[in-house]
Amino acid sequence: MGPEVTAAAGFVSSLLRTRGFLSEQQLQIFCDCLQQALSEHYKHHWFPEKPQKGSGYRCIRINHEMDPIISRAASRIGLNSYQLYQLLPRELTLWVDPFEVSYRIGEDGSICVLYEAEAPAASAAPASGSHTAYSSALHCKNHFLMGRTSPPKNYLMTVSS
Repeated sequence: MGPEVTAAAGFVSSLLRTRGFLSEQQLQIFCDCLQQALSEHYKHHWFPEKPQKGSGYRCIRINHEMDPIISRAASRIGLNSYQLYQLLPRELTLWVDPFEVSYRIGEDGSICVLYEAEAPAASAAPASGSHTAYSSALHCKNHFLMGRTSPPKNYLMTVSS
């Protein structure tokens, strides 16, 4: 769960960084708090043998309401929900699943992959270095991900820092 949670928290932190409103120290505290909160939240809802099991529980969502996990981490650096709405996209969905972290900005945006790793074979031990993290250049999947929502439209949304 470690790399997936790190990728998710780092992504939300990078979205906050783009506005230039927060110091690097505040961003680091937020990122650390979010990682800790996500790890605790997912502790009994992480099933590497069935990565889609519990995916709804692990989904981070900002739409008409701020995701409570993000709100709690932001409160540690003095941000309230109103400020978060000013700093983050109005519509954001972040899926944190075993072996994959992906996001969508907007209801019709492309689904983009932040982190991908191959699931280890049932009889084999996980190979070290078997994951690929996407930080500066995000790889977007322009196809339907099973169980997730309607297929994305044919445009790409990018985030830069």
